[in-house]
Amino acid sequence: STVIDGVRHNLVIDRMFEDLSGAWIVDYKTGGHEGADPERFLADQEDRYRAQLERYATALGKEGARRGLYFPLLKGWREWTSQKDDAS
Repeated sequence: STVIDGVRHNLVIDRMFEDLSGAWIVDYKTGGHEGADPERFLADQEDRYRAQLERYATALGKEGARRGLYFPLLKGWREWTSQKDDAS
């Protein structure tokens, strides 16, 4: 549990690790996708879960960490840096 901007959050972080390139925060998504456009689905999921991973980074004090969504059933992967980094 943590408080971010005055709001309490109960967070369950799937994976956080550091390697030679820095910190990573990864969220596993085990759902499937039956649609015809898996890339569009992955892009939509990135949009959907971006704020969640931003909260994880803030709670961990790892704002500079790379974020990742892993979809093992789809063999899908999305990654990005923070929204603040994207704006600069």
